[in-house]
Amino acid sequence: MPDDIFSLINRLVEIFPDCFSRSTPKPLKIGIGSELFALAGVHPALLDVSRKQLRQALAFYTGSNAYRKAVVLGGARYGADGQPSGEVTPEQQEFAKTPRPKKMPATAASADRPTTVDMTALLQEVMAMAISAKLDVTIKINQLPQSKPASPQTVLFAVQANNRTVVVELKNKTWNTIKEASERYPQWVAAITGQPGAALPDGGFRLENPAVQVFEKKPKPDAGAQSAAPTAPTLPIPPHISAAPTPPPSTPTPSLGRPKLSLKSRNT
Repeated sequence: MPDDIFSLINRLVEIFPDCFSRSTPKPLKIGIGSELFALAGVHPALLDVSRKQLRQALAFYTGSNAYRKAVVLGGARYGADGQPSGEVTPEQQEFAKTPRPKKMPATAASADRPTTVDMTALLQEVMAMAISAKLDVTIKINQLPQSKPASPQTVLFAVQANNRTVVVELKNKTWNTIKEASERYPQWVAAITGQPGAALPDGGFRLENPAVQVFEKKPKPDAGAQSAAPTAPTLPIPPHISAAPTPPPSTPTPSLGRPKLSLKSRNT
């Protein structure tokens, strides 16, 4: 068994002098590794060498500065018999010019990598410094879910979000706002915000103190159509106010029922 990679490279130089060289290496042909690996434990000079050792030696050889300089020069690639086999491409030349990244010492790499024990202790320390905050969860729906009466004043429905069930209880007036939007608008979305409440068996929860905002979604114009004048954004519909269509801008403001006053000149 060879003492180290250098001695194994020296063996390759002795076995294949027309292909390998420590001082003046040549670009090796693509696929020469498979040919060399097949000789591990078979060739008389490689009986005590494994495929893994050959792979390491070949990687070290082709990663040396002398070999990379040979690839940068371009030209033919050579097989184990010393015969040309293929050419070095311009892309391979450019890759050989790329500086190799410096390897970080193993001790430094292990010191920078946080261990599980250290991270656990850090999490506990950070959790001990936690401050009070409010957690709000927002779910969005664009179709009317089926509901059931939960009380004379509320309805209950459920949605699936990220493979978890969220149960929502809304007042009838708020529910009617969502229902009206589904009937009035071709496209719409309702944003329901609240706090996570009681847990459900599938990992979901009940949404506590839900607040609802309903928006109309404007369809995107066709790519070939001319760009229309920008329109004002659609305002959310408050839960307690039913949505009503915007009156046409040309409609005159109706009279409030008071007589109009005018000043007439008087003859003196």
